Amino acid sequence: MNVNIAANGPGNSPTRSRWGRFGVLRIVVGIVALVYVGLFAWIMLGDNRFGGQPLVRLALAPEPIPAPADLRTETTPPPPAPAATEPAPDPAGMLSADEQALLDAAKGLDRKSVADEVTITGANSVDGTDTSTQPAAVSGPLSDVPDAALVAPGKFGKLPIIAQDGRRAWKVYARPAATLPAGTKRVALVVSGMGISESATAHAIEVLPPEVTLSFAPYGSNLQGWIRRARKAGHEVLLELPMEPFGYPQNDPGPYTLLTSLSAEENITRLEWLLSRFTGYAGVMNYQGARFTTSQSAMTPVMKSLNDRGLLFVDNGGSARSLAPHTAAGINMPIAAASRIIDPVQNPDVIGLSMSTLERTATQTGSAIGIASAFPITVDELVDWAKTLPRKNLALVPVTALAEVSASAP
Repeated sequence: MNVNIAANGPGNSPTRSRWGRFGVLRIVVGIVALVYVGLFAWIMLGDNRFGGQPLVRLALAPEPIPAPADLRTETTPPPPAPAATEPAPDPAGMLSADEQALLDAAKGLDRKSVADEVTITGANSVDGTDTSTQPAAVSGPLSDVPDAALVAPGKFGKLPIIAQDGRRAWKVYARPAATLPAGTKRVALVVSGMGISESATAHAIEVLPPEVTLSFAPYGSNLQGWIRRARKAGHEVLLELPMEPFGYPQNDPGPYTLLTSLSAEENITRLEWLLSRFTGYAGVMNYQGARFTTSQSAMTPVMKSLNDRGLLFVDNGGSARSLAPHTAAGINMPIAAASRIIDPVQNPDVIGLSMSTLERTATQTGSAIGIASAFPITVDELVDWAKTLPRKNLALVPVTALAEVSASAP
């Protein structure tokens, strides 16, 4: 009797035991569920290497452009793209002291002051008395392009040539520089990465002063239309040449990049494809190329080919060890070397610091060249800054006005 009472008493009834077991089961299931939810959240949040950290986006150059699915046309088949070996990293690909100072300054900025990310999906009078191809005045639109005497058919399209009368594209297509009062210091700006984003390209053409030189990437669509529109607004234009950076191919400037691993003939074939993308440019500017521009064997045939076509070379200043100035001097080629990059960080304060430094360089040396990207935030800052130049005894001029060339060059 006692046994039955103990087994079936109020604290040990079958019903109570059964609910007790279910209670424990519910607790176990809840714990397991919490573990899985926590694991899932850790995976999702841990996948973001910037999670919870201030983020500053660099803009040392236009971001690499995704290769179009097919750049070919029926009449301009592209050359085959030979395989390339991967070059080893090198300290020359690092930022200059000035750019590192700007980057260090940017690290102290409040995240709220950093601009929202913007997706960008890039003179001279004619020698002699023949000025028929130049605009009659500094203001107003530039002449239509191409000048028939300055182009010839190529394998992939029209290529620039020196005219039979000796006229060269770097002078004929240049925006004439205004006559300045004695003692005025000169500043040139080149805005790169044009032609990729339609909205950014249109904005830059419309709002920038006509003295600003515009540099177009070779991968955009309707490039010839953009060139005509830019020249109608008074801007001279350049063509950007993708050149091998350190870290290639992980850091890839796009199709038909000029590479140190290719033969001179292969690079010239790629060069001709790039040069045929549109007409009317006064010269070319390297896009990236910190490795390529430090190779004499790679640079010499490319520079000679460009010079033989009457073009200016603009060194974008991305590498302190660039051999472009030295190579150009050796072949009497016109060249303009950038003084600094304007927007290594997309922030108005950093851009303003860059412009102040550019002003100081121009004041000390007589001239300076800045390279900027086509991000709308940069373009708008440049527009405001240009309005302040007259009271500082500085004048904005096209980059062709600051080209240097040996006295023996044509």
